[in-house]
Amino acid sequence: MPKYNVSFCLQHMTFKEIYDSIIPAWGEKINFSDGMLLEAKPSKKTFGATPPAAANFFSPALSKHWNEVEAAIGQENTYADLMVWTMYQVFHRHARQLFEQGAFSLNPTSIDKSEIEAQYFHNLQEEAWAEELAHYERLIE
Repeated sequence: MPKYNVSFCLQHMTFKEIYDSIIPAWGEKINFSDGMLLEAKPSKKTFGATPPAAANFFSPALSKHWNEVEAAIGQENTYADLMVWTMYQVFHRHARQLFEQGAFSLNPTSIDKSEIEAQYFHNLQEEAWAEELAHYERLIE
């Protein structure tokens, strides 16, 4: 995977600018055909079997793809680093849903940008991201 040069100015950053700079690194297709649903371990507080809805989804291919995107983007730019993580979170949720429906890949650009932005904004609410949040604008288009 090629190395991406991503740089932003801390004076003003929009979702659109960050999204547009990171989405190409994911490519046109994310494969998760090696996915598996892992039953969550029941906690001591619950009785009986864990409900199927609590099962966890894991795909080595999806995790590998995420690691490759992280390496290509680098961690020097905090906006970009957080966007890679955010996209992985959203893509992982969609991959699980698709996997359960018998589909084994997704096109990253097919995911609604507003869902990614909502997760990104949620992630920015963490204390460690206060400086980035102060310079962030929720401009999607």
